[in-house]
Amino acid sequence: MSSKINEDYFSFGDKNFGLTTLENWDRHNKQVLKGDIIGITDTNTSITKNCIVKVNQTSCNNFSDSTDQLKHRARHINYWKSELERATQDIDAEINVLEALRQQLKNAMDVLNIPEYITSECLQIRHNRMQSDMVYDEPQHELFNESVLIENVRRLQSDMLREIENQMKINVAAKNALERDWSNKYLAFKYESHNADLETKSVNVKDSAGATRLSEGQSNVESWERHSITALDQFKTAIDQSKELRQKVDAVLINSARDLRSQDIAVNKALSTRIARMEQVKKELENQLRLTLAKIVETENILQTLNEEMLKVSQRIQVAQTRLNVKNCRPSVENCREGSLIGLIEEVKDLNDSMSLLQRRSLETEKLRGELIHERSKIENEIAVKMKSLHIDNERCLFLRSHFQSAEKLCGY
Repeated sequence: MSSKINEDYFSFGDKNFGLTTLENWDRHNKQVLKGDIIGITDTNTSITKNCIVKVNQTSCNNFSDSTDQLKHRARHINYWKSELERATQDIDAEINVLEALRQQLKNAMDVLNIPEYITSECLQIRHNRMQSDMVYDEPQHELFNESVLIENVRRLQSDMLREIENQMKINVAAKNALERDWSNKYLAFKYESHNADLETKSVNVKDSAGATRLSEGQSNVESWERHSITALDQFKTAIDQSKELRQKVDAVLINSARDLRSQDIAVNKALSTRIARMEQVKKELENQLRLTLAKIVETENILQTLNEEMLKVSQRIQVAQTRLNVKNCRPSVENCREGSLIGLIEEVKDLNDSMSLLQRRSLETEKLRGELIHERSKIENEIAVKMKSLHIDNERCLFLRSHFQSAEKLCGY
């Protein structure tokens, strides 16, 4: 009965129309229960999980690498920034030292006006010497040498001042280049440090379209480093030149001060020697004046004696002539040429010869007296000349030169 039913269950007509068989139903259920979508889903899930792990690992590695590179770049920038900062401090210190040296040199140039005035004034004062002492002596020679030395020192110091001012411009230009590069490095380090600290949860993280585009005019690492190296090379060249110039200026100041002080000593020594010689000549002139005055007194005494003797001879002549006149008054034969008459005639002749001799000696003595008086006047004039020269050299020039500046002040300290 059951087999009959199983074979003919489609024979019931329209009531069983559209029904499928149990095999189909079982097959359908098997297909639904054991469909490929579960396996595909499992496969997809497995692949997706692996992909997520791989992507997460890759992105984490890339993020870590980028962060390390950014930190390395920040350290690289910070290295050059530190080098530039150190160089900037060095060039700034050098600028300050060079500026102090410039002020010292200007002080030395100002102080040089005092020796220049002293030398010029000494030369001018010595032009007031009286004519016989207007000679080109050793002090005059040394003063002229000092004047030439001061002129050369002033010209040399002016050249040094120009070189310092030019070097200051070079140093300032090098400092400006370092500061510009340091400022750029400071901003770059700030940006790179900021990038290295960024995380996915940072507040200011956002999409930036076109951020991966390379900008025009970007430098490469080599040119970037070369820019800082060039600025540092400029700094090294400037600071080396500046130090060399400072040594040169120091040498010029020291040598100039030494030469000026040596010349000052030479001038003072020449003046002292000249003053000693002048004192000696003045003393000799004073001795000669005393001797001349004594000779004038002696000559005047001799003249007085001559006048007295001539008066006596004149009186004796008058006596002899009177005797002869009296004898000539004798009468007749008494007017005889006897011995006394001849003796009186010889006496008058001898007295006249003596008078002539005394008159000649009186003239000679008078002439000598005039010469002695002239010599006294000349000696007195020479003593006045020497006293004026001594006053000029001893009391004027040496007093002025006592204000000659010390070596420290001549160096600008």
